[in-house]
Amino acid sequence: MRNPVTTELHATFDTERRMARAQHPPDLAKVRTQTVHMYGRLEALQEQVIADTGVALACAKGCSYCCHLRVEIRAHDAFVLAHHLRTQFSLGQQAAALARIEANLHRIAELTPEQHVRAGIPCALLEDGACSAYAGRPATCRKYYSVSVDTCRNAYNDTAAPLTGEIQDETVRLAGNAVALGYAKGLEDAGYDTTLYELHFALHAALTQPKADKRYRQGKRPFVAVQNW
Repeated sequence: MRNPVTTELHATFDTERRMARAQHPPDLAKVRTQTVHMYGRLEALQEQVIADTGVALACAKGCSYCCHLRVEIRAHDAFVLAHHLRTQFSLGQQAAALARIEANLHRIAELTPEQHVRAGIPCALLEDGACSAYAGRPATCRKYYSVSVDTCRNAYNDTAAPLTGEIQDETVRLAGNAVALGYAKGLEDAGYDTTLYELHFALHAALTQPKADKRYRQGKRPFVAVQNW
């Protein structure tokens, strides 16, 4: 017999998929709005699971071990994040962020995805131990919660070593996935690109490629590789 929680999460996935499949965003603003609404549902479900299970979370502002990992996001996340930078950052902050993004892209270009995971490269949006674009962060970041600072710290200090203990609560993780993956699957069903892209690559493209919006709405991959990344 299926666990009642598992049944609820499967239903959530199906609901998100059905809702996203029925949506045909006419423009990029609508894409962003729908995605931000999805973030709200993701947060609400995880908060409910955390309250129901009483799981003790270890994440806190200033703890940024996970911000040195390889992060992969989808196009709809990149469009939200790019809009956040354009509307919430000053021109000087935007220029500085773009420079850091491009510096990271040059570093990442020499690495395989597996090497990148172990490279310990800080996210270009990490400033003073905190995310400078927290309100616009992608689903990958939003749904991640650690239950052990020690496990995160040990993994950060020795990326080649196996994890020393539990790092995520399984039910909280599945709750985040139920919303984020259900939403992505529905968009895929509707003909939109849901490829996973490395965060810096996708964000840079969303910021600098004016035709990305049109390609996305045509069902094509919106981001085109340029230079050596």
